[in-house]
Amino acid sequence: MKKLNLVSLAIKSALMLATVSVSQNSIAEINNEKIERISVTGSKIKRIGITSPTPVIVISSEDLAQAGVTNINDLLAELPSGEVGLSPDSTNGYIYANGLNTYNLRGLGSERTLVLVDGKRFIGAGPTNPAVDLNNIPASMIERVEVITGGASAVYGADAVAGVVNIITKKSHQGISVQLDTSKPQQTGGEKHAISLVGGFEFSGFNFVTSVEYTKNEALKKMDRDFFRTPVESHFNPANTTNSDLIPRRISHNFGEGYGLYASQGNFVLGSTRDGWALDNRNYTFDPDGSIRLFDYGLGRLYDHPSENASVYYASNGDNLGDGIPHGGTNQYQYFNSPLERANFATSLSYDISQDHEFTSSIYYTQSKGTGLSSPTFYQHSITTDNAFMSDEMKNLLANNTNEAGEADAKESITLFQMTPVFGNREYEQNREALNFNFGFNGAINDNWNYDLYAQYGSNENNSKWFGEVFEQNIANAVDAVELNGNIVCADRNNDGEVIGAISGCTPLNVMNLQSLTQAQSDYLVTVARNDRSSKMSAYGATVDGVLYELPAGDIAAAFSVEYRKNTAKTRPSEDMQNGTIFGNSSDPMDGEMSVKEVSAEFSVPLLADSEWGKSLTLDTAIRYMDYSVTGSDNAWKLGLNYEVNDELKFRATRSKSVRAPTLGELFNTRSVTYGTRTDPCTAVNLAARDIKAAQVKAVCEAQGVPTDFRPSDQWLDGGSIIGYVEGNTELKNETSNDYTFGIVYSPKSVEGLDMTLDYWTFEIEGALETFGDESINLCYESGDPDSPFCANVNRNKTTNEIDNFYERPLNAAVWNRSGIDFDAKYKFDVQGGIVSFGFVGTYNLEADYNATGEADAVEVQLGEYNDDHNYTRIKTRLTARYQAEGYFIGAIVNYRHGTKRDLDGTIETSNYNDIASYTRADVQAGFDISEDFVLTARIRNVFDKAPTRNPYTFDDGQYFDVYGRTLALTAKYNF
Repeated sequence: MKKLNLVSLAIKSALMLATVSVSQNSIAEINNEKIERISVTGSKIKRIGITSPTPVIVISSEDLAQAGVTNINDLLAELPSGEVGLSPDSTNGYIYANGLNTYNLRGLGSERTLVLVDGKRFIGAGPTNPAVDLNNIPASMIERVEVITGGASAVYGADAVAGVVNIITKKSHQGISVQLDTSKPQQTGGEKHAISLVGGFEFSGFNFVTSVEYTKNEALKKMDRDFFRTPVESHFNPANTTNSDLIPRRISHNFGEGYGLYASQGNFVLGSTRDGWALDNRNYTFDPDGSIRLFDYGLGRLYDHPSENASVYYASNGDNLGDGIPHGGTNQYQYFNSPLERANFATSLSYDISQDHEFTSSIYYTQSKGTGLSSPTFYQHSITTDNAFMSDEMKNLLANNTNEAGEADAKESITLFQMTPVFGNREYEQNREALNFNFGFNGAINDNWNYDLYAQYGSNENNSKWFGEVFEQNIANAVDAVELNGNIVCADRNNDGEVIGAISGCTPLNVMNLQSLTQAQSDYLVTVARNDRSSKMSAYGATVDGVLYELPAGDIAAAFSVEYRKNTAKTRPSEDMQNGTIFGNSSDPMDGEMSVKEVSAEFSVPLLADSEWGKSLTLDTAIRYMDYSVTGSDNAWKLGLNYEVNDELKFRATRSKSVRAPTLGELFNTRSVTYGTRTDPCTAVNLAARDIKAAQVKAVCEAQGVPTDFRPSDQWLDGGSIIGYVEGNTELKNETSNDYTFGIVYSPKSVEGLDMTLDYWTFEIEGALETFGDESINLCYESGDPDSPFCANVNRNKTTNEIDNFYERPLNAAVWNRSGIDFDAKYKFDVQGGIVSFGFVGTYNLEADYNATGEADAVEVQLGEYNDDHNYTRIKTRLTARYQAEGYFIGAIVNYRHGTKRDLDGTIETSNYNDIASYTRADVQAGFDISEDFVLTARIRNVFDKAPTRNPYTFDDGQYFDVYGRTLALTAKYNF
């Protein structure tokens, strides 16, 4: 079968229409052979020519090689149109996600970015996470990457809401190539090493290429970095006395902070931890010999604000850390970059059955291990004065305690605050095994029609372990140690608290000045929690494409597809997790399954060709029907126009509807327990006090039969936190996105080598999935509608009228509105036997609004705001410069991120650090052909050693800023 010149045509297309520069030495000239139809990302119609129906970003294998990335996500994340989804730099605190690498287009979430490999889906990262883990796709197998920055569900199905990343892999390779990569930051930690081997051959219609890779990313601990060891913190400003004095309520500082509770040896406060006097005069801890003394606050406890609870933080430095958790005390156990080790194997082959028919197959297999690290567990031990380990000194202290007024205030028990490494650090280990296999046939039906058939199977096995876990009831039993019949035992008490015996099998524990555990204590208290999680995917599809009819302007091209896909997931927690016996860690088994049947049609209709109105005008349209086994039927569609005025100027516009199906986790997650604030808007007291949405609340209360004079029982009022249940929601529907793109492509003849594109885009996502906890209680009643989906999350007892519990479930409630402008300019010219090229690509965000509930008064403007939930900067740009000559190249890259605010509504009254400065990072690189077969590339990343922006919110942020610092990287590649 005659091979199509895919690389040449696709990259030529990219030069005209894409929004990121590609390597100049990756550009091939179109020869004089007959140009055949090729596939481009964003369409299943094979096309003649270089026009693309939607904006496409193209990254070549040369771009990957010269950038020195061993994971495609490292380069994708630097495109202004996207962000890191999950990565080793951002997943240390995510139990199931340590080490994952996912991509997030437009900041709409990785679950709304569809990743394809050779135009087909790939197994997701886990049973509840359909986003593709890019660790499973070896960089050495990548030929190029094409990114569509717009909805594409009409062509590819659900989840292509923000766009599509299509990774095109190598289909042939002659000989063997070995590549070594290493990078080492100037400061300790975060080293990365990789080795890859690619081999292949072509023979008599048979093409074979295989790749083996091994990558190891060393841990980068937070305490490894000087900017973290010299932090930027904040405290209340004692000079601020009112909310209108133009003096900030909080101010930043550059000294360390400690936390005045949870000393490793334990500490206790004889009074309220919210009271400054008690913290200063009644906060006690232990010396190594067990004697009691006042708590050491290092350089002094921080200021108390008159209208707030007393501060439990204190100033510290390296010479005076105090007794509490010092700055880095919790974070010193955590990583900036989770260590990751992975091995990849990939094979692709094709065989020409005949001149017009081809068999293809590929297999991808990955084993990886990611690790996360957290602080030891925080404990609040309840200890009574009959405890066998309580010293006489401590008993006398409690018996003779006085309050601030000097009055007797004897205590019969204390709460001991403790965070100790004695039980072990909480380490999360993720062992993953992923497989993706497909085979298919493609070829020509006749001169005008082609076919493509495929079958696919994928699986993902995740084995999760949590080290340093403690049995919750066992530690409570062990701490409650009493003397009985001359022996120290774990107390068995009746309902009145009286000791009636000893708990069998329990080993007593003295946590006051705890230094170590005996083996018997460790066996009784400490465990390793496990959860085995898996997912599977099977898919089958067929596409025919060709020419329907010839118009004066050209052929009407069409593609018709049918596809079936099934995803299953299951989780199997260890018995102790299922029984809820581990401190703060419980889970039930989960089984989920969803399938979809799809049919689609796509048409490309030439309306004009070489007329007085322009060179060409083409209508592109597509429609897809989807029938989901859980969420029901749905559809997606697209309308697009491409208008080529002349060889210099082109216009393009697209209007499309895309959808996202709920994940198996959102649908089928099994019940686990949570807690929320005990409140009831329907009580007579609350109804009388309400002045906002009072009529709506009253209407729902009446509809539910709650009397206007309702008062819950004292037992309910004194019940503490209200119980809730976290679970999936099988009533969910697909999200719907409506998006528009309008673009201009300009390549002036007067400036040879200059290409520019400008694209406006906008998204509106309705029915977006959002999870609500105890806030569902107020949202239900404030909606004014007893049939509101929030009311289904509140369980009111029909007999007592009291709220028994709430459910924390996802709902189709939220609305996203995003819009912006993408700009790209590329310029290249010949100099001294080489090519100089400049590239500038940027995104200017115009809108980033989020409405969690869909209510008119709930719109949250997020553009230009940085907080724990989002970071939508207005401007992101990437500037590249490169000189390419025979045998070598040199280049530089500058990435820029515009400044933001912590709170868009913040003022000088709020703080003196609401403004977060912009961030710029510069890289340099050079490559040399040592010989015809040996290439050496060197790079310095972050050449000016720019640390994260010095702000209390960002100084340790490794997701949006570089925490590695100046890093030297080397790549050596040899071709045999």
